[in-house]
Amino acid sequence: MKKTLAATAAVSMLAFTAACGGGGDRPSADDIANAFKSDDDFSSADATDEQVDCVAEAYADSDLSDEALQAIVDGDEDYDPSQQDEDAIESLSTELAECIGG
Repeated sequence: MKKTLAATAAVSMLAFTAACGGGGDRPSADDIANAFKSDDDFSSADATDEQVDCVAEAYADSDLSDEALQAIVDGDEDYDPSQQDEDAIESLSTELAECIGG
Protein backbone atom coordinates (compact mmCIF):
# COMPACT_ATOMS: atom_id res chain seq x y z
CA MET A 1 0.00 0.00 0.00
CA LYS A 2 2.82 2.43 0.86
CA LYS A 3 4.59 1.69 -2.43
CA THR A 4 1.41 2.32 -4.42
CA LEU A 5 0.81 5.61 -2.60
CA ALA A 6 4.42 6.70 -3.11
CA ALA A 7 4.28 5.82 -6.82
CA THR A 8 1.00 7.70 -7.24
CA ALA A 9 2.45 10.75 -5.49
CA ALA A 10 5.56 10.64 -7.69
CA VAL A 11 3.53 10.43 -10.89
CA SER A 12 1.27 13.25 -9.70
CA MET A 13 4.26 15.48 -8.99
CA LEU A 14 5.74 14.80 -12.43
CA ALA A 15 2.45 15.63 -14.10
CA PHE A 16 2.09 18.76 -11.98
CA THR A 17 5.56 20.09 -12.81
CA ALA A 18 5.11 19.30 -16.49
CA ALA A 19 1.78 21.12 -16.58
CA CYS A 20 3.27 24.13 -14.81
CA GLY A 21 6.19 24.36 -17.19
CA GLY A 22 8.60 23.43 -14.44
CA GLY A 23 11.35 22.92 -17.01
CA GLY A 24 11.73 26.64 -17.59
CA ASP A 25 11.68 26.18 -21.37
CA ARG A 26 9.97 29.48 -22.13
CA PRO A 27 12.42 32.08 -23.42
CA SER A 28 12.63 35.24 -21.35
CA ALA A 29 11.82 38.73 -22.57
CA ASP A 30 15.58 39.42 -22.54
CA ASP A 31 16.21 36.41 -24.80
CA ILE A 32 13.52 37.62 -27.21
CA ALA A 33 14.80 41.22 -27.16
CA ASN A 34 18.34 40.06 -27.88
CA ALA A 35 17.08 37.99 -30.82
CA PHE A 36 15.22 41.01 -32.21
CA LYS A 37 18.23 43.28 -31.73
CA SER A 38 20.50 40.85 -33.58
CA ASP A 39 18.04 40.35 -36.46
CA ASP A 40 19.08 42.55 -39.40
CA ASP A 41 15.50 42.91 -40.66
CA PHE A 42 14.20 44.00 -37.26
CA SER A 43 17.13 46.23 -36.36
CA SER A 44 16.94 48.04 -39.71
CA ALA A 45 13.51 49.35 -38.62
CA ASP A 46 15.31 51.93 -36.43
CA ALA A 47 13.44 50.84 -33.31
CA THR A 48 14.79 52.12 -30.03
CA ASP A 49 15.95 49.72 -27.34
CA GLU A 50 12.89 50.70 -25.29
CA GLN A 51 10.58 49.80 -28.18
CA VAL A 52 12.32 46.46 -28.74
CA ASP A 53 12.16 45.68 -25.03
CA CYS A 54 8.45 46.54 -25.00
CA VAL A 55 7.76 44.26 -27.97
CA ALA A 56 9.79 41.47 -26.38
CA GLU A 57 7.84 41.82 -23.12
CA ALA A 58 4.57 41.64 -25.05
CA TYR A 59 5.70 38.46 -26.78
CA ALA A 60 6.94 36.89 -23.53
CA ASP A 61 3.68 37.69 -21.73
CA SER A 62 1.51 36.53 -24.63
CA ASP A 63 -0.24 33.25 -25.31
CA LEU A 64 2.41 32.28 -27.84
CA SER A 65 3.68 28.77 -27.25
CA ASP A 66 7.14 28.19 -25.79
CA GLU A 67 8.06 26.55 -29.10
CA ALA A 68 7.07 29.64 -31.11
CA LEU A 69 9.06 31.92 -28.82
CA GLN A 70 12.06 29.60 -29.03
CA ALA A 71 11.82 29.70 -32.83
CA ILE A 72 11.98 33.50 -32.63
CA VAL A 73 15.02 33.35 -30.36
CA ASP A 74 16.70 30.78 -32.62
CA GLY A 75 15.83 32.69 -35.80
CA ASP A 76 14.15 29.54 -37.12
CA GLU A 77 12.57 30.72 -40.35
CA ASP A 78 11.26 27.21 -41.05
CA TYR A 79 9.06 27.13 -37.94
CA ASP A 80 5.43 26.43 -38.82
CA PRO A 81 3.25 28.13 -36.18
CA SER A 82 0.07 26.51 -34.98
CA GLN A 83 -3.27 28.22 -35.45
CA GLN A 84 -3.16 29.06 -31.72
CA ASP A 85 0.18 30.83 -32.23
CA GLU A 86 -1.16 32.74 -35.22
CA ASP A 87 -4.18 33.81 -33.16
CA ALA A 88 -1.87 34.88 -30.31
CA ILE A 89 0.13 37.08 -32.70
CA GLU A 90 -3.05 38.69 -34.01
CA SER A 91 -4.20 39.43 -30.48
CA LEU A 92 -0.95 41.33 -29.85
CA SER A 93 -1.45 43.87 -32.64
CA THR A 94 -2.73 46.69 -30.42
CA GLU A 95 -0.08 46.17 -27.76
CA LEU A 96 2.70 46.00 -30.36
CA ALA A 97 1.43 49.19 -32.00
CA GLU A 98 1.56 50.91 -28.61
CA CYS A 99 5.18 49.75 -28.15
CA ILE A 100 6.23 51.12 -31.51
CA GLY A 101 4.00 54.19 -31.59
CA GLY A 102 4.85 55.37 -28.13
